[in-house]
Amino acid sequence: MTEPKTDKLKEFDEKLKLAKKPKEVKEKSQEHKAMSNAYGYATELLAGFVIGAIMGWSLDNWLDTKPLFMIVFIFIGAGAGIFNVIKSSQRDFREQQAAEQAAADERKNDTN
Repeated sequence: MTEPKTDKLKEFDEKLKLAKKPKEVKEKSQEHKAMSNAYGYATELLAGFVIGAIMGWSLDNWLDTKPLFMIVFIFIGAGAGIFNVIKSSQRDFREQQAAEQAAADERKNDTN
């Protein structure tokens, strides 16, 4: 009579271990997503500077007005890069809030 109970306990223990694994994976993937976002922001900011500098340098060479356009376009590129970082971070923040709200709703539904 004790064997069916121990089988059920072993089965329950295996199911419990399986249920815990996705949470660990999810936490690690959140860390990787944060790092990925940080690299994306840095790339967007750097791209603004570089593209602005290249455009300014090209105009300066074409119009022979060194370094006027390069300085102007570096500032324009920096502004565009900062604007892109702000937009991206706001989008990522909204996605994170929606995911947290969905998880909270799911926990609420599980307890009911």
